[in-house]
Amino acid sequence: MSTATTHEQDRQGSGDRPNVLLRWRALSFPADWDDVFRVPHAAPSGAGGGLSVEIGFGDGRFTVARAIAEPHMRFVGLEVSSGSLQRALKRVQRSGARNVRLAKAGAHIALQQLFAPASLDAIVVNFPCPWPKERHAKHRLLSRRFLSLAGSRLKPLGEVRLATDHPEYLGYALEEAAATGLYDVLRPEAPAGVFETKYALKWREQGKPLHYVVFRRNASEAPEHQHLERPDPMPHALLRGELPLDPPFTKVVLPYAEGHVILHEALRSLGGEDGRGRVIVRATVEEEALRQQLMVVAQERGAGEVIVRLETFGDPLVTPTARGCVHAVTEWLLASSGLSVKARNY
Repeated sequence: MSTATTHEQDRQGSGDRPNVLLRWRALSFPADWDDVFRVPHAAPSGAGGGLSVEIGFGDGRFTVARAIAEPHMRFVGLEVSSGSLQRALKRVQRSGARNVRLAKAGAHIALQQLFAPASLDAIVVNFPCPWPKERHAKHRLLSRRFLSLAGSRLKPLGEVRLATDHPEYLGYALEEAAATGLYDVLRPEAPAGVFETKYALKWREQGKPLHYVVFRRNASEAPEHQHLERPDPMPHALLRGELPLDPPFTKVVLPYAEGHVILHEALRSLGGEDGRGRVIVRATVEEEALRQQLMVVAQERGAGEVIVRLETFGDPLVTPTARGCVHAVTEWLLASSGLSVKARNY
């Protein structure tokens, strides 16, 4: 089945119903949102309209309410919790809303990869985790780094809309936004539904004050935040010699680019259609805004030649640190066998 056919089926879902859940790693970077929201044989719903992102949508009740109230808009929800994603997905499907798409993705990487500069009308953040302990502050979403990225993706006068019950987090967000110089701060009345979400109702029952603030994009120059490219071919190295049957292995932790590569284990493949020897290495790549579980394969390519390559399994994002997986496996094989380098392409 071709990639184009797969994407078409993903977009259509069942019959004329859209597939609400996105296979976002398989989309173009940035995504073609007109194509994503197009449903064949159905009346237009939000096609070509404004684009809004909600980060951490919980059970999806606010997302669905907005989608029904604003059919001319398109809504993309980002969430890392599988449980929340499942609950929101059911809610969207029951509602019949055609102008919502959901993705299991971290906010930083999704905003960077999926959205073109100056393409978003709004970024909605309702009751983010405040990470109240000082040592955990680095995990807060609305850092100046994130707000700089958001500023690059918002249209002129586009908005980051924050609802929180945590006054210290509100103060933090205000300070970080001011440090970017990209926003004017507004304190409007919260729109209907903002304080009717699951967490808002919980905090209200506890008598906590609820805060709403809008960071509106001003006329200052947008910072640049580049998209990652899809390399062709995948990062790889070519080695001279024979792939050893049982090379000694110990766990590897390697700083690379702006993150770390961890090689956990090496496994010899029990076979393959080509009958060639193959070693599979399980790796983790940890970067500031992204953590990936990856596989690197070392495989006999011909007489006296071995290729070490990053596997396409799981649609990895090929960041500079992800390229370091190939480097780490290459260096391990060089140190544990009689192989030598023919070419490095990573």
